Amino acid sequence: MGAWGFLPFENDDALDWLDELETGGAEVVRGALTNACTGYLEAPEGSVAVAAAEITSACQGSPLDDLPENVASWVTAHGAELGPEDVELALQAIARVTGDESELAELWDDADEPEWRESLTELSERLQAALR
Repeated sequence: MGAWGFLPFENDDALDWLDELETGGAEVVRGALTNACTGYLEAPEGSVAVAAAEITSACQGSPLDDLPENVASWVTAHGAELGPEDVELALQAIARVTGDESELAELWDDADEPEWRESLTELSERLQAALR
């Protein structure tokens, strides 16, 4: 896992995925979230799903304090394309990423880094608030 931190954009997989995001619209985010919702979840797909969920939250007006500039620009240009159904999908993806069938959860648990789970709990809370 090429990660230097526990936040959504602090790993190689998420940053590589941002290249794809910049050339597409909301379907790129939906695809990443949907991909995380079936079967055993490999670490790269889990990392991308977390980034996609963070973007979904930002599109609902609850961004991470320090969004990368290219992500903030994408949210400004495409944010209105993501709605409540996407928030629900993001919540499902986060539940899968933190669940028993997730390589990413196994790796972070083995690394004994509770901040990773705490950051995803906080992300889930921001997403849930967007549904209220």
